[in-house]
Amino acid sequence: MRSRFLKPNGSLDPEHMMRTLGIHSIPTLDIHESAALRHTRVISVESGPKAVELEFASDGVQLSCLEAAASDIDQLEAAVRAWLDLDSDLAGIQAHFDLDVRLGPLIRTRPWLRMVGYLNGFEAAATTILGQQVSLAAGRTFGGRFVDAYGTDGPGGLRIFPTPGAVVALGVGTLRETIGLTNSRAATLFLMAEKFAAKNFTGTSGIPLDRDELLALRGVGPWTADYLQMRGRSDPDAFVPGDLVARRALERISEREAAALARSWAPYRSYAMVHLWASDAAS
Repeated sequence: MRSRFLKPNGSLDPEHMMRTLGIHSIPTLDIHESAALRHTRVISVESGPKAVELEFASDGVQLSCLEAAASDIDQLEAAVRAWLDLDSDLAGIQAHFDLDVRLGPLIRTRPWLRMVGYLNGFEAAATTILGQQVSLAAGRTFGGRFVDAYGTDGPGGLRIFPTPGAVVALGVGTLRETIGLTNSRAATLFLMAEKFAAKNFTGTSGIPLDRDELLALRGVGPWTADYLQMRGRSDPDAFVPGDLVARRALERISEREAAALARSWAPYRSYAMVHLWASDAAS
């Protein structure tokens, strides 16, 4: 067993980070233990996939991996730091929002909320499509079926997220029948897989399609493109004005009003989203 303590730039909010990971966790892809503040999943490094256990505290994250070699730990640390946004300096963001009528009180209440991203860009895109217009629980169910049908076995009894090529190889009909998706949702996910495969995507973080390429896909609208800009690309200044939860936290203002209001939050609009989501969850 090799382990390393990952100290963030500043502090972190372990309960918020665990909630974010938990609401997006997928059976067989993750082991999520909320009471223990522990989350386990597979992370790929040059030597292969590793089952990594993370334990969260306000002063950092304990990373442990049973099968990691000494040369793997640096790579695992880099992946986890990027995924969990551990290196961002939140002090500047706190100062930027401090005098804002809406965000100031949220920041002062929970100053250490970080923007959790994705380890795998295709995971970000596929699970976002699977979660469109359904509850979080239904999205996780679809995700579990998808991972079971198209993923591969990994270490620690976990699965590795499917590759775009695995989806393309079996055709859109198999995707629809196996996961239980509507025709339109299956077609959108299949198109996304084709586009990722055409970009020679290798399972890394980030989205290889730009916004125009995303919006050109049938079934991908502004909400999906904005959300992937924020969580799929870890852009600190993305905003999702069409998000119903964020607008509810803003007293149910319109999409246009939300977009206009958010201009004053640049260049940290993604962090505004994080705080709006967290405030709605706490209400």
